[in-house]
Amino acid sequence: MAEQPQVLANLVQQRNELHAAVQDALPQSLRGITLIARGSSDNVAVHARYLLELATGMPVSMVAPSLVTRYHRVSDLRDYLVIALSQSGRTPEIVDVATQAAGVGAAVVAVTNDVESPLAEAAAATLSVGTGAERAVPATKTVTGQLALVTLLAEAVAASPAIGERTDLTQYTGGDAAWAALPDTVADVLADTAPLADAVGILAERPDGIHLARGLTYAAALEGALKAKETSRRVHEGYSSADFLHGPLTVASPTVSVVAYGADGPVLADVANTARAAADLGSPVVGVGHPDVVAGLPDGAKSAFLPVPQRLGEALAVVPMVVRGQQLAIDTTLELGLDPDTPEGLNKVTATH
Repeated sequence: MAEQPQVLANLVQQRNELHAAVQDALPQSLRGITLIARGSSDNVAVHARYLLELATGMPVSMVAPSLVTRYHRVSDLRDYLVIALSQSGRTPEIVDVATQAAGVGAAVVAVTNDVESPLAEAAAATLSVGTGAERAVPATKTVTGQLALVTLLAEAVAASPAIGERTDLTQYTGGDAAWAALPDTVADVLADTAPLADAVGILAERPDGIHLARGLTYAAALEGALKAKETSRRVHEGYSSADFLHGPLTVASPTVSVVAYGADGPVLADVANTARAAADLGSPVVGVGHPDVVAGLPDGAKSAFLPVPQRLGEALAVVPMVVRGQQLAIDTTLELGLDPDTPEGLNKVTATH
């Protein structure tokens, strides 16, 4: 976790070069965009989907790998941009699907940590996190690196002549100044450990947890829930704050904690309102990011708040919010007397086919 500021600083320095690599790989006539991923990379792919659809105005889909590897149906992906995400670059089904997509005429861009992996070999361009070995089973620096990479990938696609009506993502990233501030913002979050004790107390005392966000911060909720499950062996689920109101809200109670992630932007009030609805039913709330996410909680509600410096647009603020989720996972797991680096039953590379 402590290596993340340097990893991100290295990627920021390469931003223009990586933009060019993506644009060189794009088809001249882009028919569509789709993503392939599993695990934490799937959460990163959700972030990429939001950004790419926002930037291009084109529907962006997620490939169902099983349809290719088990049902042997390869879609017509001619002139598609196919983004394949795998931290190791060695998950067999991701490599297989990417290879078959390239074989039918797709432009495959790999987002991985290993430029010499089988996934990189199948791709027309590779965006490498470049972190070196990640020894702990739960992914940390590779996830935040991937989040930064798919954000700059979306910037590159939006700026390409292959896109007609496009949206400038600067208003959502914060532009060059925010990119420059990203490594120090993550370093500041890593150093700010004082607020964690109250939040860990809430999570460690309860067997179940819900993680909420929406829009360009949604990936933080998904990844925060996954990290909590992987490390603490408790049931945590990530939801869009809007989806949570469509039924799952009924699980909110004094025995179910809620972690709500929010950044300044169009959906901050939605997340805050959903957190309040859960608190009204008795759930204690841990707020992450912007202070407004917990500002409207009812009097007497049990809560804690983990701030994130407000230097970044939503699209980049998701990165330090994911780091807050990592801190919650590791400290809660240690509080429970478990080892967060080597969760029982998990391996570093999961070889699904």
